[in-house]
Amino acid sequence: MYSGAWDKAEAEREFLRALELNPRYIQARDWYALFYLQFSEGRLSNGMTQAKLALESDPLSSYAHTVYSLTCANAGKHAEAVKASRRAVELDSESYLARGTLQAVLQLGGWFEESVAVSELALAMSGRHSWSMAVLAVTLADWGRPGDADAVYAEMLARARRQYMPAALLAVAASAAGRQDETIRHANEAFEVRDPACQLYFSRHCGYSARLYAYPRFREMLAHMGRSEWLLD
Repeated sequence: MYSGAWDKAEAEREFLRALELNPRYIQARDWYALFYLQFSEGRLSNGMTQAKLALESDPLSSYAHTVYSLTCANAGKHAEAVKASRRAVELDSESYLARGTLQAVLQLGGWFEESVAVSELALAMSGRHSWSMAVLAVTLADWGRPGDADAVYAEMLARARRQYMPAALLAVAASAAGRQDETIRHANEAFEVRDPACQLYFSRHCGYSARLYAYPRFREMLAHMGRSEWLLD
């Protein structure tokens, strides 16, 4: 798939073939909706439509509600995103993915205080997962608490010295902390190791990439890495 091979044309062929063989294959349709249509191609409404089809295939799937909520948030439908995300948590209260997604869509909708509150449980149930850490750093920065955002980044950096921490997420957290040089260093490492998270968090269609794209050096890096299409509107 695209996140492994970085081949968009091949990814689309494989997604469409999978859905041709099994139109009710929820994960294939959800990944096609979120990762390919939205994050790769910027077809936000189409991605939301495809995720809704997956949800209609299994209305009691916490996973389907979770991905649908993300596609809604990416498409700017924030109230609908939070509603779907809360339903995902109701269906599976033990799911970190559901809880972490609620944290994320609350942040994207501008409900920073509630997002931080949800992050406490998401972090506790996941062993302080790097995704929720990065989202928390961005939330705190957006909420006008740069010092707290920097503290979250510092924790992630310390953990990276003794365990795996995705370089793309370190770049996002560093950008939230306002550390431009470190942001670029982490982003460069993410590209060098082909961190799969690049294709989500570095997409210009991801709500967490805005600070990255504000840095000319980051945009120059994209062009140098052959990702000029991410610079296009």
